[in-house]
Amino acid sequence: MIASSRRPQIILSGWRPGWSVLFLALVLASVAGFLFAPWSVEAKSIAVLHGICAQRPSHSFWFGADRLPFDARMTGIYGGFLITQCYLLVRGRFRASGIPSLPVIGVLLLFVVLMGLDGLNSTFDDMALFTVYQPSNLLRYATGALTGTTLAVFLWLLTSSLLWSLDRQRPEPVVRHIGELFLIGLGLIGFGWLAMSGWQPVYRLLSVALVCAAICAMFQLSIAFLQLARRKENSARSLSDLAGVANIALLSAYGFLFFVAGGRFLMEATLHVKTLT
Repeated sequence: MIASSRRPQIILSGWRPGWSVLFLALVLASVAGFLFAPWSVEAKSIAVLHGICAQRPSHSFWFGADRLPFDARMTGIYGGFLITQCYLLVRGRFRASGIPSLPVIGVLLLFVVLMGLDGLNSTFDDMALFTVYQPSNLLRYATGALTGTTLAVFLWLLTSSLLWSLDRQRPEPVVRHIGELFLIGLGLIGFGWLAMSGWQPVYRLLSVALVCAAICAMFQLSIAFLQLARRKENSARSLSDLAGVANIALLSAYGFLFFVAGGRFLMEATLHVKTLT
């Protein structure tokens, strides 16, 4: 009882409402701006993610006349990233910074190898060269989702190890055993089933979720590298200690997506580059 009563005081110690309120306002304004902008969800989501995905229609999942903003492989990567990070959060791995066991690391690396092999096979098929098997969007999603799990675990470990002071980190592994990867896999199957269902009522939810997943990945990378650049690694003792840099990291994530998407749109317009079909 004593430990639980003191925990809110530890988390809220040094709370800076100015930075925290600004961050919350920035998030809410971003969500509102995206949802209420006078274009279709398809047009908005494809535009936001245009710089980080080829968005090839034949490699994408369709919901009637609408398609997801990522192609099948990238839908898997960012869907897997989102599912895995949600799993780690729900399982209470906040501030967990322990390196997984060698078997878990081996499986996570295998996920990346599988995606690389499937991507190579798919590229050979596009070039009308010899392929080991016929590529499919199902395999693109599956190998992408497994790699998204690896990406999520890596970013979770990176941010936990860099952001929190050593006495606030928890030494438990980010993923405790291979069995947890099977549990995460169930979430990947569920997300994939929805993405391939073509069920129109879930289209907007999936599109927004994929946009959020991409922003979250960029945000985590930004906040980690910003702390390194400021030489503030392992200095945060509470969430409020990160409120100021979190605003800059979120704006940096937006700026990166805007820069690469804008650059691609400009290249397509000025050089008359045709989009892949």
